[in-house]
Amino acid sequence: MREYLINGIKKIGLDYTDEKIDNLIKYLKYLMEYNSHTNLTAIRDAKDALEKHFLDSLLLQKLLMEKKCKKAIDIGTGAGFPGMVLAIFNPNIEFVLMDSVGKKTIFLQKVKEFLNLENVTVVNSRAEDYINDSNRESFDIGLCRGVSKLNVILEYMIPFIKIDGHFLAQKMAGTEEEDEARTALDILGAKIVTIHRYNLPTYGDERLVVEILKERTTDKKYPRRAGVALKKPL
Repeated sequence: MREYLINGIKKIGLDYTDEKIDNLIKYLKYLMEYNSHTNLTAIRDAKDALEKHFLDSLLLQKLLMEKKCKKAIDIGTGAGFPGMVLAIFNPNIEFVLMDSVGKKTIFLQKVKEFLNLENVTVVNSRAEDYINDSNRESFDIGLCRGVSKLNVILEYMIPFIKIDGHFLAQKMAGTEEEDEARTALDILGAKIVTIHRYNLPTYGDERLVVEILKERTTDKKYPRRAGVALKKPL
C-alpha cells in the first residue's frame, strides 16, 4: 500500500515526506480496521480507499498551497475526506473537521489523538448550529466533498468564509449543479471563479473542483435554521 500511495502522489505531482506517508498509511489501516465494526465508508478495499478517498483528497493540495491558506473548514467531512488527509499533509494549516454524525466524529477524534495532530479540531455539529459571531467569516478555505447539491452546501459554507477566501467544492463529473447555484451565489456574496478538472492518478475517474470566491460579506440571516436550506434551497 505504501508504494501504491507514493506512486499516486507522484502522479499528482506533489512533494511528500516519509512522516506524511507513514501517517497516511496509519490512518488508512485504522480506517479499515474501524470500518469493519462501525460503518464509516462503503469502500472496504484498502487500494480502493487509497485511490477514491486519500488520493482524491490530495487532488486539492496544489490549490490549497496556491491560496496560502492558514485556516480551513471541512463541512460534512465523514471519515475525514478531504480534511483529515489534507491536515496530515499540511501541518502548518489549522483545520476544523465538522460532521453531524457522532460515530464519524468519534473516529476522527481518535485519529487526531493517534497521530498527534495538533492542527485538527473535530466538531460534532451541523453548520447551522456551529456558526457564531467568532467563527463567522473566519476561514480562508472551505472544503466539502459531495455533500448535498451545490446550492444547498453553499448556504452552509459561504458564511464561514472570509471575504476574498475560497470554497473548493469537490464534485463528481456530470452533476451539472453550477447553473442552479447562481441564485445562491448571488445572495451569499460569492461567484464561481473556475471549474478544475482532474483525474484520479491510477483509476482515471474524472473529478471536478468548483473554485468559488467569496466577494462580499454574507447577511447574518444565513445559514437559516437547521434543515431549511435542504428543504428550500436558495
